[in-house]
Amino acid sequence: MIPISSKRYILEIYLLQEAHGHATISGIAKVLRVTVSAASKMAGKLKTDGYIHFQPYGTVTLTKAGLEIAKKLFQDHQVLMEFYQIIGVEEKLIKKKVREVEMHIGTEVVFKIKSFIENHKKNA
Repeated sequence: MIPISSKRYILEIYLLQEAHGHATISGIAKVLRVTVSAASKMAGKLKTDGYIHFQPYGTVTLTKAGLEIAKKLFQDHQVLMEFYQIIGVEEKLIKKKVREVEMHIGTEVVFKIKSFIENHKKNA
């Protein structure tokens, strides 16, 4: 089982990688609102765990294993974003609210939310 903090980093690295082709430690630190030192330390752990490629003062990219996890986390993120829209969470708060809960919600719950969304769309 991957710790929540590692999942958060993997997802944010994925988003940065998709937007820019890679991530940097300073970019990760900025997005996650942590120090560069904390981001560098976590990058070292994620590298040791086989989720990222990382050289100090260089770019950060996901390994195949990291990318698989990131894609699943991103899919869950998208489901929760859509769910929050459907239930009427204020648009400007959705991203923040999803980030508060997304790493704590299990796969089974996300699956049920996805089913709810699909049923909602059929009956709309």
